[in-house]
Amino acid sequence: MNAVTRALSAALLALLVAVPLGAHAQAFPDHLLKLVVPFPPGGATDALGRILAKKMGEILNQPFVVENHGGAGGTIGTEYASRQPADGYTMVLVNAIPHTASRKLYPIKYDPVKGFTPIGALGTVRYILAVNNDVPAKDYAQFTQWVKSQPGKQNYGTAGVGSAPHLAMELYMRAAGVELVHIPYQGSGPAITDLMGGRIQAIFENVPLVPLIKSGKVRALAITGKTRSANLPDVPTFSEVGLAAFDMTGTWGLIAPAGVPPERVTVLSNALAAAIKDPTVRDALIAQGIDPEYGTAAEYGAVLVRESDKWGKLIDEAKIKL
Repeated sequence: MNAVTRALSAALLALLVAVPLGAHAQAFPDHLLKLVVPFPPGGATDALGRILAKKMGEILNQPFVVENHGGAGGTIGTEYASRQPADGYTMVLVNAIPHTASRKLYPIKYDPVKGFTPIGALGTVRYILAVNNDVPAKDYAQFTQWVKSQPGKQNYGTAGVGSAPHLAMELYMRAAGVELVHIPYQGSGPAITDLMGGRIQAIFENVPLVPLIKSGKVRALAITGKTRSANLPDVPTFSEVGLAAFDMTGTWGLIAPAGVPPERVTVLSNALAAAIKDPTVRDALIAQGIDPEYGTAAEYGAVLVRESDKWGKLIDEAKIKL
């Protein structure tokens, strides 16, 4: 074999090897994907995850299953996801507030920010300050005056220590200069029941309050967010009632184990963006109290960094411990 023949043979061999490798690199995803929901089946987060996984599976033309790993405020499922291969085939659905606050509250073995690759944001959830109908205050201004006149004598309930509603109320009390006593419950359901029964005076919550507010069973005073909610157009924002310094929304998004290749992140993030545009998915998001709004991987990464700093500082200042 002369030199020319050897050169041609080598070039042909390189071409034959490169073609299948190139085709394989572009094939992602080429098998089943997994979305970890770090809460038990049957809840609102689970329902959201299943709708999202179904649509993203259709967009990516691959089966997409949901795995539930509940417990410890979502940290068990999130830790499970953090140990999966960083190949883009496993993601986890999180709310940035409890996800980033977990590093101060639970003995977790992962870093909520550095231990994951952001995929993208899908929307934000608002929080509502509401009172029971026996509270004499009829609006936010009256409520503030009423609480300030008797510091530490009124109670508020939450879904539990370190929950997003608990952190919301702690942040609110600092901004408004008021003091209420925390009564933690095992979930938002019992807290709302006691609110309606008059055993606690106030609460910070989101979706579960909406039908109760609309039916007049509890009274909403203000809602977070830059604009009024389409679900509750008569409820003013905190900025409108004079507390522009206070605002918080929980940004929902998808993350994956740290180290997913950028090109795969792009594929998954684009699929998420397309899914959010689907009317069925948007309606499902709105039904869960989420304002649909896509955010890129970089944008969601910035949210996680910001929220981690914010809630870490608050938890330290308020000395919140489980």
